[in-house]
Amino acid sequence: MPVAEIMTKKLISVSPNETVRKMQELFNKFPIHHILVIDEGKLVGVIDDRSILKIISPYINTKFETEKDLLTVTRQAHQLMKINPTTILPTASIQEAARCLINNNVDLLPVVDNGNKAIGVLSWKDVMRFIMN
Repeated sequence: MPVAEIMTKKLISVSPNETVRKMQELFNKFPIHHILVIDEGKLVGVIDDRSILKIISPYINTKFETEKDLLTVTRQAHQLMKINPTTILPTASIQEAARCLINNNVDLLPVVDNGNKAIGVLSWKDVMRFIMN
């Protein structure tokens, strides 16, 4: 069975210039752990929620907040993203996708067309759901 059959088609993405504050809002709003970074229609990177959590000052929105703390949420996606993320084509088999996830030690594979346009995402949870059914 091809990856296209089980991938998630609803994509959450930002531009390379989007701020950490906006990405944090997206992580809080949607049940996701990764955001795709898209520039001119092409996938250029991926940011995970752990990267955002590491960079945000613990003093944001507290009485101890300083200017330096506020700067942590103004950083941009291109400063944090994993560039050239491992991707997979929609025609790849689910077994190939599982191998790719394991061999590259990643939790998510952006699914791209031949022009590197993101058309979906496949997580290890998607693969496990497929196996369980």
